Amino acid sequence: MIAQLTQMFAMQNKLNAAINPDWINDASQDWHCAVVVEGAEMIDHYGWKWWKHQTPDIEQVHLELVDIWHFLMSAELKRHPALSIEEAIEQSAKIWSEHFSKAYEGGKFLPLAKALVGKSALSEMAYTEFVKVMAVVDFDFDALYKWYIGKNVLNYFRQDHGYKDGSYIKVWNGREDNEHLADALNALACDESLADNVYQALENAYPK
Repeated sequence: MIAQLTQMFAMQNKLNAAINPDWINDASQDWHCAVVVEGAEMIDHYGWKWWKHQTPDIEQVHLELVDIWHFLMSAELKRHPALSIEEAIEQSAKIWSEHFSKAYEGGKFLPLAKALVGKSALSEMAYTEFVKVMAVVDFDFDALYKWYIGKNVLNYFRQDHGYKDGSYIKVWNGREDNEHLADALNALACDESLADNVYQALENAYPK
């Protein structure tokens, strides 16, 4: 688990640096706002409207959790300004491994999700809430790792295909790119070639 967490933190730092080389010192990046927005989308996928029937889209809830994980890792790395990025990654991975190693059961999705995206979303209180939400929707650490790798690849794919200048096409054949990513991840093994295979699957599906 420590090795996988270290890999994810390193990948997140690399992605952030690809978007903004000085991201670690950029005070304008609002990670809490990012968590709130992704959390709202997660809650919407789960269903919260008491005045109509809703069926939880658990796969999309999982994907939103992965997006939130991107921002929680980023915020965690920024919490250690006195350390080198390598030391911050190592320390952060150890802290998170303690929480992922615990077994959480029970609880209701909406209260836990709201606690996760609340004002304490970027504090250490977020660790427990995040893992509890994962448990409620049957999303374990191995799944988080696989889907993080996939979403990290999708983020690079977006950048490579014009996400920053606005030319990227997000809906392919009537389905969002996240759904095409889910197709690829459900079909692929989580091995050393996962990232390359996901990128190729996205390339094959993307409108030419």
